[in-house]
Amino acid sequence: MNTVVLGMQWGDEGKGKAIDYLAGAFDVVTRFQGGHNAGHTVYYQGQKVVLHVLPSGIFYPACQAVIAHGVVVQPLQLVEEINNARALGLSMQNLALSENAPLILPFHQQLDVVFEDSRYQRIGTTRRGIGPAYEDVIGRRALFIKDLLQEEVFRSKITSLAEYYQRLFTAHGHAAGSFDQALDQYLQAGTFLKPYVSNTTNLLQHAFQDKKNILFEGAQGTLLDIHLGTYPFVTSSNTTIAGVFSGTGLSPKAVDRVIGISKAYATRVGEGPFPTELKDESGRMLRERGNEYGSTTGRPRRVGWLDLVALKYAVQVNGVDSLFITKLDVLDELDEIQVATAYESEDGSGDRFFVHADALSRVRPMYQTLSGWQTNLGAIRCLTDLPLQVRSYLSFIEDFTGVGVSHVSLGGEREQTIEINR
Repeated sequence: MNTVVLGMQWGDEGKGKAIDYLAGAFDVVTRFQGGHNAGHTVYYQGQKVVLHVLPSGIFYPACQAVIAHGVVVQPLQLVEEINNARALGLSMQNLALSENAPLILPFHQQLDVVFEDSRYQRIGTTRRGIGPAYEDVIGRRALFIKDLLQEEVFRSKITSLAEYYQRLFTAHGHAAGSFDQALDQYLQAGTFLKPYVSNTTNLLQHAFQDKKNILFEGAQGTLLDIHLGTYPFVTSSNTTIAGVFSGTGLSPKAVDRVIGISKAYATRVGEGPFPTELKDESGRMLRERGNEYGSTTGRPRRVGWLDLVALKYAVQVNGVDSLFITKLDVLDELDEIQVATAYESEDGSGDRFFVHADALSRVRPMYQTLSGWQTNLGAIRCLTDLPLQVRSYLSFIEDFTGVGVSHVSLGGEREQTIEINR
């Protein structure tokens, strides 16, 4: 079945590991939104590999790996990522890059830094130019991969855009950096990337018509969606199910199943409300056991208990069919586990999730205490071998969200995954 894999939290749920585990059963794996602000960690031949734009299916040579037009691309970074993949022994002949993917330009990264340092409310972006690149798309002035393949066209368009950004930087009291040196680097990157470039909308439509199995790989998480996340502390793309269709050119008929990825606890990077955040020893323990440091930035992640109010919201928004629970083993040492099942707010208590940051920052989570298992789960490969407390924890999640758990991850390696057949 054609399957969408989406993050159910604020990103960093372990989507890379989940997609790597699932990808072997698919003919095509495609990224459909975001940019190199994403960081998907995969273990390949015992080696930790962090992917930023390349789809996680790149490790399967028979699988077509597609970067669709909904992804914003920094060409120099993508060239580096491809070369790193080649160094691992991957041929990269299975990669396809959309000619209509928007470019991230040096202006964008410079502006991202200016905005993050000067705005009245810090967002906590990765400062990689993602937001400004998407702004250019909405503002109808973006440049695309196909422009990069035509030197005269690219030079002409970049000159006009440079004038626009010069005025914009001046308005913010900053000088725009020179693009002259980067111009040649970008054109060289275009020459390097040209063999991979294609019309990925046509490619994906033909794959669908030919009844090939397609896996859609989401980046970031539902609660960072520009429309449905904790605004304004969000990313600049649609991280939910809607992004699949606008980002690939396929219709909803191309999706048969939606798998939601959630940690057994919660994390967040950057600014914004986080109702279940732990700032005590429990939070520090979970951060260290879970190695909760950003794959892209190295920043320590904020850590908290699993928020079932937020998770149920994400399940409903995306029409999730099943959950893939990751990092369950991080909870191994706890004798008790807290789970948020409701919020107290100015309007009373309930299980309604508040999307906008102002409202969410004022809620107080209400917890239910569940028994821990204090058992090392890393070597377990069968559901029936899991301690009763673990199965009770999973059942509690299922009962609250209304969907079943189909996969459980007990470590970073591909084989440390239990598939639950119901």
